[in-house]
Amino acid sequence: MKKAQRQKKGDFGYPPYERKRVIIRTAIYFLISMSVFLLGYFSTGKPDNLLTIVAVLGMLPSSKSLVSVVMYFRIPKFNELVYQEISKQEKAVPVIYSMYLTSYKLNFPINCFAVRGNNLIGYTEFANCNVSACEKHIQEILKQNSLQNITVKIFHEKARFIDRLAQLQVLEPGKKEAEILTLLCDISL
Repeated sequence: MKKAQRQKKGDFGYPPYERKRVIIRTAIYFLISMSVFLLGYFSTGKPDNLLTIVAVLGMLPSSKSLVSVVMYFRIPKFNELVYQEISKQEKAVPVIYSMYLTSYKLNFPINCFAVRGNNLIGYTEFANCNVSACEKHIQEILKQNSLQNITVKIFHEKARFIDRLAQLQVLEPGKKEAEILTLLCDISL
C-alpha cells in the first residue's frame, strides 16, 4: 500500500489531499466531543454535569473545522492534463498550481500562477471564473502588502497563457517573486 505523499499549497494535488485531511480532522474533533459527553452521561447517569459543558465547548473547534470541510468541497477538480502541459513549459519561472482564491464576494479557481519580475500571470480553465474581478482582488491584496507595480493578468485561454509564460522565461528574475507566491498561497484555501 502506497503512503500518501504530503502536499503543500501550490502543488497540483494539494486540494484533494487537504480535503481528506480536513475531513479526518473534523471527524476526530466531533468524536472527541461526543465521547466526552457520553463519558459524563454514563458516569453520572444524567446529562447535567461538567463534562457536558466541556463537550459543548469542544463543538466550537469541531464546527470551525466543519466550515473548512464545506469550503474544500467547493473547490472544483483541476484538470491533470492542463497541469502536465503547463509544467512542461515552466522551466525557470516560479509557478504554483491548484489555487482557490477567496474574496468577500467571489471565489476564483486558478489552475496556475507564474511570476517573473513584476509580472504575475494566471490561467483558469473554468469559464465561470471572473478574471477581471480576480485581477482586481489580487492587485488590492498586493497593494495592501506593499507590493507595488505588479502587472496581473489572468487568462482563460491556455495557449495565450503558455505563450506569455514563454515570454517570461527571458525576463530577469525579480526580488519579490517568492514573496508574491507566498502571499497568493496565504490568500488561497
